[in-house]
Amino acid sequence: MLEFVDASLESFLRATVPLSATDVDVAFDAPSREWSAKLNRPTVNIFLWDIKRSTDHARTGMETVIRNDQPQRRLALPRVELRYLVTAWTSEHRDERALLSELLRVALTYGEIPETYLSAGLSELAAPRLSMARSSDPQVDLFRTLEGQIKPTLDLLVVSEVDTGFGTPLAAPVTEIGVGLSDIDNPLRRGELRRVAGEVRIEGAVGALVTSPRGGTRVNESGRFLVAAAAGDEIVVELDPPRTALVPAVGGVVID
Repeated sequence: MLEFVDASLESFLRATVPLSATDVDVAFDAPSREWSAKLNRPTVNIFLWDIKRSTDHARTGMETVIRNDQPQRRLALPRVELRYLVTAWTSEHRDERALLSELLRVALTYGEIPETYLSAGLSELAAPRLSMARSSDPQVDLFRTLEGQIKPTLDLLVVSEVDTGFGTPLAAPVTEIGVGLSDIDNPLRRGELRRVAGEVRIEGAVGALVTSPRGGTRVNESGRFLVAAAAGDEIVVELDPPRTALVPAVGGVVID
C-alpha cells in the first residue's frame, strides 16, 4: 500500500508543481549526507518518516463492496496518517527556494490527491487526503534526519485508507419469492404463488406501472419491482414505448 501512495504522490507533484522528468528527480530515500553527496541534478526528496493509525479521520460501521464481482460486507476501512518530509536539493540557493515555493503552493492548494494521479493500487479506495502538518503536531528531529545539513523542509501529511482484505461474502440477491398454500382438509391440494423480482434500467422508469397476467405493481425509487408471475408469462412495463420481458423458469428479469 505504501508504494502505491509514493507513486501517486510523485505523479501528482510532477503534474502540479510541475516537475519535469528530464530536469528534476524525485527520490524517497532517507536524505543523509551520503545520499546527497551523490546528487548530480535538482532533486525533490519525499521521505516517509512517520506512520500512525488516524483517529481524527477514523470511520466506524459496516459497508457493502463488490470484489471480483462478488458483494461483500466488511467493516469500514481503517485510515493511516503518513508524514513525509519534503526537501528540495539544487546547486543554487535561488533554485532551491523557487522549487520549494512551488511545492508549498501545491500543498496548500489541494485537499486530496486527485483521482487522475492515483496508482492502480489505490483505485478502489477513497482519494488520499493531503495537508501540511500543523505546528502543534509532533516534529521530526531535522538535525538528526538530515545529519546536520541545514535545509528548509515541508512536513506533508497524507491520510489514506488501508484495504485489509477482510470481508464476508454475501448471498446472491433475491430474484423471486415463492409462497406455498395448502388445504388443511385436503393436504394433497396445494397452490403455488411466485413473485418475480425485476429491475428496470431505463431513465424515468420510477413509478411506471408493471403488469403480468397474474398481477400488477409499480417500479420503486431504486428501479426495482416485485410482481406475481409464472414462467413464460410476459411482464409489461408501461413506458413510451412499453417494454416487455418473459419470466424465466428460475430467477428474475432485467429490462433495459
